[in-house]
Amino acid sequence: MEGLNNSIVLMGCKHCGKTTHGKALANELKVDFFDTDDVIAQMVGMSVRDYYRTNGAAAFMEAEEAACDKIINENIDKKIVVSTGGGICDNPPAITKLRVFQKFVFLRLDIEYSVARVCSKIEMINPGQFINAPAYILAENPKSMQQVNEILTNKYTQRYAQYEALADIIVDIKNASIEENFNLIKTALL
Repeated sequence: MEGLNNSIVLMGCKHCGKTTHGKALANELKVDFFDTDDVIAQMVGMSVRDYYRTNGAAAFMEAEEAACDKIINENIDKKIVVSTGGGICDNPPAITKLRVFQKFVFLRLDIEYSVARVCSKIEMINPGQFINAPAYILAENPKSMQQVNEILTNKYTQRYAQYEALADIIVDIKNASIEENFNLIKTALL
């Protein structure tokens, strides 16, 4: 599998399987796996959601860039698999740093399905008050689940265009088993 000889960076929106498939791919290749969100959490001492909510987008992007630096500096001579956070496409310095790892793979999940998966985790407790909603949604002050859905759909449409422009390889992830999707990823990397 010639395409698997280089380090691989998996990108995509929330719930597309970056971490699940990244771990499986690293295991198959017998290389180390890194999730940028896990590295950020380790560096800042709290979850990425809490850090983003507490410190804002600019601080989070700086932490994300620092996490990419850490991964690169500790693994520059190794072949590894990296899973990124869903919003890394909005962080050009972090993306530029990760380019040393050669292969960017966009795990493209159907937008409607992806939005539905995120919305299924969000609960509206009162009009305009939500639990488990990403901060970038709350920043838009939605008043209903329909507005949350519209915000997510617009955001993901923008992000998909960004990921498509960045990706060396695009894998269309299906609403199927982990094994079936993993095989799609391996086939794309041949």
